[in-house]
Amino acid sequence: MTLVVSCSGKVTEIDPSLLPGKWVSGTEYWRYDSDGTGSTWDVGDDVSEEEGQPFKWEFDESDNSLTQIHWMEMTGDWTIPQMFTITVLNDSVLSYKHRSGTVYTFARCR
Repeated sequence: MTLVVSCSGKVTEIDPSLLPGKWVSGTEYWRYDSDGTGSTWDVGDDVSEEEGQPFKWEFDESDNSLTQIHWMEMTGDWTIPQMFTITVLNDSVLSYKHRSGTVYTFARCR
């Protein structure tokens, strides 16, 4: 378990063992596997889980950062790393902030 203290003194507890699973926001799905791989797809674009884009992910407990690196078929290489800071992670909600400031919030699929 990781504890993060903000400037306001508020403590955010992050348990990275809660990340593996399937998460949804609208029509967009993200699946994080316990081996550091995953897949993303959007049923709104008529893309199924089997057709999803694979990615690798790493969590850094020192700063609650989540890095996702996507597989690009066109180049045949792992590329486009995306970096986020997890702000909420519990049994039902995953929320993280992109370094650009955009916040993404997902619900766990049951």
